[in-house]
Amino acid sequence: MTKRAPMPLSTWLNAIRPKTLPLALASILLGAGVAAGEGDVDGGVLLLALLTALLLQILSNLANDYGDGVRGTDSVDRTGPVRVLASGQVTPAQLLSAIRLTAALAVLSGLLLLGWALGADRGAWLGFLLLGALALLAALTYTLGRRPYGYMGLGDLAVFVFFGPVAVLGTAWLMQHQLTPAGWWASLAVGLLSVAVLNINNIRDLESDRRAGKHTLALRLGLARARAYQLLLLTTALLAGTQLMAGWGFLALLGLRPLAEATRLVLTEQGPALNRALGLTARGTLIFTGLLALGLAWG
Repeated sequence: MTKRAPMPLSTWLNAIRPKTLPLALASILLGAGVAAGEGDVDGGVLLLALLTALLLQILSNLANDYGDGVRGTDSVDRTGPVRVLASGQVTPAQLLSAIRLTAALAVLSGLLLLGWALGADRGAWLGFLLLGALALLAALTYTLGRRPYGYMGLGDLAVFVFFGPVAVLGTAWLMQHQLTPAGWWASLAVGLLSVAVLNINNIRDLESDRRAGKHTLALRLGLARARAYQLLLLTTALLAGTQLMAGWGFLALLGLRPLAEATRLVLTEQGPALNRALGLTARGTLIFTGLLALGLAWG
């Protein structure tokens, strides 16, 4: 029996979709900035929260590649980046093994995070274990399972909840053990910006999703309303961010340039041209939220 050659590193880099990872970083950094503004930043919590969030994002990307691949949603005429399963770069078994490994690492990282931050606080452990289990489930079932919620138009809600309140308020609470108004504004800003990235993805894939029966919110709205929805998401997110622009926080406005260019593309282009808009929005989100976090910490 011939042993199958290991997959090239470039293949796995395509699978984890590096351009989406700034969203996970943005949520954690802004949560840490909220805590730092109260003088409660914890470097150990920050590093472990960043690692856990990155692993969960990678897990979601791998599971999405598998789920859409086995359902035939990712066909040869796909307008987005090449998916590793649909293109035959990996087998289903290889991708499932990667999913299991990433899930195990995410669980381990999450437990280390809670152990560092919570000590013997059993009540807090119970609450955060529940949140962690829900985050893991959400990462897996966007396109996996008998009734994946991504195919029912619920992806926007899940992205907002887990990239917004769960990630931002969870990080801030693990550092300062309290919730503040700044945390709520921060969670609103980064949650809506994260949904904006998903909406661009779904606008790009309108036709392929329609053929595959993947009823995203963008598909339910139609192109014109999905574009209006994008403007609403960005406007509301930026207004929420202005509530945090004390001191050096105004530097967050540097993130508006890539966000504005991405919005121009969304309003005027369709199909593969929106791949660039995705990268620009993810980058603008990281710049905007990262500089807001610095402003909060230095304020």
